[in-house]
Amino acid sequence: MRRKITDKPESFSVAIIGGGFSGAILASELLRSDNRALTVSLIEREGCPGRGVAYSTNIAGHLLNVRAQNMSARGDDPLHFLRWAREHYSDTVQPNDYLPRRVYGKYVESTLCDAIEENPGRFEWKRDEALSVTPTNGRATVLLKSGYRIHADAVVLALGNFPQNDLTIPGRNGLSRRFVSNPWSVNALDEISPKNSIFLIGSGLTSVDVAISLRTRGFLGKIHMLSRHGLLPQTHKPREQWPKRWDHQPSLGIRSLLRLIRSEVEKAENENIDWRAVIDSMRPFAQAIWQSLPHQERRRFLRHLRVYWDVHRHRVAPEVGKLLETEMAEGRLEIHGGRITEYRENADSVEVAYRVRGCRELKTLCVDYVINCTGPNDNCLKVGSPLLNDLLNQKLVRPDALFLGLDTADNGALLDFNGRPSDFLYALGPLRKGNLWETIAVPELRVQVSELVLQLLSGFEGRRVENVVLDQAVA
Repeated sequence: MRRKITDKPESFSVAIIGGGFSGAILASELLRSDNRALTVSLIEREGCPGRGVAYSTNIAGHLLNVRAQNMSARGDDPLHFLRWAREHYSDTVQPNDYLPRRVYGKYVESTLCDAIEENPGRFEWKRDEALSVTPTNGRATVLLKSGYRIHADAVVLALGNFPQNDLTIPGRNGLSRRFVSNPWSVNALDEISPKNSIFLIGSGLTSVDVAISLRTRGFLGKIHMLSRHGLLPQTHKPREQWPKRWDHQPSLGIRSLLRLIRSEVEKAENENIDWRAVIDSMRPFAQAIWQSLPHQERRRFLRHLRVYWDVHRHRVAPEVGKLLETEMAEGRLEIHGGRITEYRENADSVEVAYRVRGCRELKTLCVDYVINCTGPNDNCLKVGSPLLNDLLNQKLVRPDALFLGLDTADNGALLDFNGRPSDFLYALGPLRKGNLWETIAVPELRVQVSELVLQLLSGFEGRRVENVVLDQAVA
């Protein structure tokens, strides 16, 4: 039997589920490719593609935590965002500026719109929710909540961060009127009056955003933040470069890796160079270091060092850092370290008891409202997503070993229940945290998008070559 390759052109379709930064930029890069036979469907249930939760904010004080010069969405054009910002936002934008996130949302949306306009007829946006993905005759069928079905050759999950979990706190029930489970929900802060007092559970980036939102709305009262360690994100500062010395064989244990970092910080300090330069010098190698760590070492990192890494690695813009310093100096913001032991809601207030970190002392705060600012959930088994539940039930995907997302191969292909890489189902962004760790910031996502575009295009070429007819005349 002989196989004969035909010259018949073949189309190739990609369905992207999730229209935040990752999904929107993947769509734009696929449309910008030279492959005119490739079509893209983008499924996003909220608002306009490109915004997501992070860039949908209308608050000017919600700033990017990366400098403008490093925020290009295009891997082949490092200054793309900087030029766009100078043309569409302000001609005074400097490379080291930290711009409002709402401006960046417009940029991502604009980047996608430009790619769509340059490639008419190749893009479809469905404002809908994906409920299931089913393999069908070598392709996949995506079922939407509306009943609409999309047939695609490849499906990419670009779901972004999972929503935060509702907290289980001793003494609190689902009828709590003074507990805000999700600060990003519509009208979440509307009941709060300017002179109330607020208790934020968490002291990370979500709490910082909520504090800025409250002040922007004219809130004048006291803000309390509580987390287990009582740490705020560090602030970006102007810095010098530190040599990238991390291209050696990474350590096999976090203790020796921690000693190495401290040693580098000490060397930098001896040269009057800030520790931030050392942390930033690790960035190009962070994924390789993570992947070199055995499973138990990764678990040890998450248990003991994650919070310290997060506050030093994911820093806030200088303007935000200055605001937090002023708030604390004036007594309008107070940070607490400890663990909540009891929640008691009265007619006109809430009493929250917590055990102080490092001792057995119990303290109680009386406030008007409590807001859950614990940040995104990692565990896909606790998200309650119909799509994820369907994929898990079909055994098309599985959680990664640390339950930080879904398990993937090096090329982003999702692994099924038996560890086999899919030939049509891929993940992008935070879903890959368990395998890559550093996979939530634009510079890393930009690389992921470029690599996935090449992977999908190579898949198209493979299918084109396999478009054959069987010559039955020759055995």
